[in-house]
Amino acid sequence: MIGNLYDHKFETPFNDPELPNWADAYLDKFCDLFWDNTWKEGDEAIASLEIDMLADRYAYIKEGMALRAFQIYKLYKNLGYKTFKEYCLKGLKKSVYYVKRVIKAAQISWSLMLEGFTELPDNVSQAQKLASSASQVSEEVDETVTCWQEVLGRAKQESKPITATYIETTIIGETAPLLATAKLPRDVWDKLRAQAKQQGVKPEKLLEEIVGNYLDTEQDSDPETETVAEPESKKVPISKTPEIKAWEKDLQDLVEEKYTNEAHKDIITDSSEIPKVFQSDGGVSPGR
Repeated sequence: MIGNLYDHKFETPFNDPELPNWADAYLDKFCDLFWDNTWKEGDEAIASLEIDMLADRYAYIKEGMALRAFQIYKLYKNLGYKTFKEYCLKGLKKSVYYVKRVIKAAQISWSLMLEGFTELPDNVSQAQKLASSASQVSEEVDETVTCWQEVLGRAKQESKPITATYIETTIIGETAPLLATAKLPRDVWDKLRAQAKQQGVKPEKLLEEIVGNYLDTEQDSDPETETVAEPESKKVPISKTPEIKAWEKDLQDLVEEKYTNEAHKDIITDSSEIPKVFQSDGGVSPGR
């Protein structure tokens, strides 16, 4: 029977557990559903539960808003952090690159909501893919709204679930190759692999973090206040031009900085979209 304490598989907090200060709402939800059985109150109570679920489905929007507020109003200083980057890495245990992706995704979905959409991208990856695909349709006009309407209509017609890949193929007609290749000096590769092992992550995750933050800094006129979209994949030339040599040196410096900075222990990325990109000959594909 629904609501029975012995079949919902959630441990019952009989002993007044000490929960994190942000978890009160979770305890209230447990009690509503499995202790007080508020759903028994009728259709309105069940409808209210569904509204809560829909709000939680798009929780990244609220998260992105809060992150943006901390960024532009420098609220992190009240918590003892000097920069937004320091707050992300030490306070949130997330990379600046990831945090900016959340902010951008929240901005996209909030705009869609204001346009009247009741169904939005389910997560950060979908929102990012919508934005990047729409930008390929037109560089002069923002086609995000039109593209999202097309995705919703086709998904309904075809009775298919919406995924990041489905969004891309619907808008631009094909899925762009996920990988490009670049050659790294052997000593840089060895340091990267050693640091990745020390942090307990795959080398490609660490490389995406380093390159992503590097490109983000290069494109960001004011890293404390502006956000930029996730860099798109493109083929990296491997000829030893002066520009490539300079890029390799910058990357080596970044790896060495990462290697010696023991404070950066956690590298958080969207692992569901990171394929294996390292090659046995030392070639590296820096992801999307």
